[in-house]
Amino acid sequence: MSVLAAERIKLTSTRSPLWCTAMTAVFALGIATLFGLLINVSVNEYNKQLASGHQMTAPYPDNGIAALGITGASQGIPGFGYIMIMILAALAITSEYRFGTIKATFMAVPNRTTVLLTKAGMIAVSAAVLSAVLTFLSFFILKAIVSTQGGQKLSLTDGDLHIFYAVPIFVALVVFLAVGVGALIRQSAGALTLLIIWPVLIEPIVGAFGKVGRNIQVLLPFQNAGRFLGTASGEDTLPWHWGPWGGLLYFLVFVAIVFGAAVFVVNKRDA
Repeated sequence: MSVLAAERIKLTSTRSPLWCTAMTAVFALGIATLFGLLINVSVNEYNKQLASGHQMTAPYPDNGIAALGITGASQGIPGFGYIMIMILAALAITSEYRFGTIKATFMAVPNRTTVLLTKAGMIAVSAAVLSAVLTFLSFFILKAIVSTQGGQKLSLTDGDLHIFYAVPIFVALVVFLAVGVGALIRQSAGALTLLIIWPVLIEPIVGAFGKVGRNIQVLLPFQNAGRFLGTASGEDTLPWHWGPWGGLLYFLVFVAIVFGAAVFVVNKRDA
């Protein structure tokens, strides 16, 4: 319990978690508001095109759009929300190495595995709850802004509820990933650069290298997470070897390997 209390104090008494939490909320709710307005514009254009005899695909989004500010989308929209959460989680461990407080932490709690698990677990639960709340708030913002015609697929009774539990699961996993990467690299700049560039730049670029790139893309961790969330690029064109739940399992194994490596290295080397 003392470890839990100590990590809670660290999480709530420093500025970076508060700023990252605030930015996550701003991105999630702001993007929901923006896309709500854009959907109305698209619906108006759709009606004009129909009236003039042109056929278009109906621009009626489903519940998945409620998580757009957190998860991003394959059409070039980064997942600002989960990136901010990864930054928060990585800084929680790299800042301790930077300021030397990790030595006092390990002296107070010699079991370093417990420290890492407690730190990652507390942030994961907090971030998962935050992401769930923001997803529901974004949904209600969309319902309030989008016209009745454009929001006909937005429903908690008849719509697909997958996104509302998929987002917290994904967010909890990226927290463990970020803490693991932070513990391995120990430097904030290096850890944050890797955590941001990998899903935003490296993985999308791989798919541009023809058939070979597409075959590699389906084996990349964040692409498999996107497969579970429904945000992966090329949902119907990539040669996937498994479905959404297989994508989650793949990402879970990847996170477990990284976090396990972090636990091993932290227990072996000096603080």
